[in-house]
Amino acid sequence: MIRKMTVKDIQDVQEIALTAWQHTFSKHIPADVIETFIERTYSDLMLKKQLERTMVLLALDEQENPVGYLSYTPIDVDGESEVTALHILPTHLNCGYEDALLKEALATLQNAVNVDVYVDQNDMTLQDFYAKQGFNFVESFPELFEGIAVNTLHYTLPISQPAHT
Repeated sequence: MIRKMTVKDIQDVQEIALTAWQHTFSKHIPADVIETFIERTYSDLMLKKQLERTMVLLALDEQENPVGYLSYTPIDVDGESEVTALHILPTHLNCGYEDALLKEALATLQNAVNVDVYVDQNDMTLQDFYAKQGFNFVESFPELFEGIAVNTLHYTLPISQPAHT
């Protein structure tokens, strides 16, 4: 089941984020850097602000336990939206939760021109997922994450074309 996140879900999202980040990036980013980043970025205050500014969808398993989430921005003046996070507990990867979350998000973004996503080059699972969903590779660029050099990949999914007058 997919539903909108509420303030009551903050602790679950924090746990999903930490677990998913540790699973995905522990070989490339030191554990203390991941923990510090999660504590800051996924603090109660930051998640409350995120709920005000973005849409956050929560995936629940058969027992209605949260197992993943996806957040995305509203469509901006250029007709673009961005998937800002997609994290699934490692025990529930490739069980359809990623697909269900993205499908639900895209259903609300039908008036967008395109949807963008940025993925770390070391996250092969997410790269493969977005490619299978029809996202096109746009560019790769280096950046610093908490002082660590990383390479970020930009993908986009065309949704609709602007009307020509």
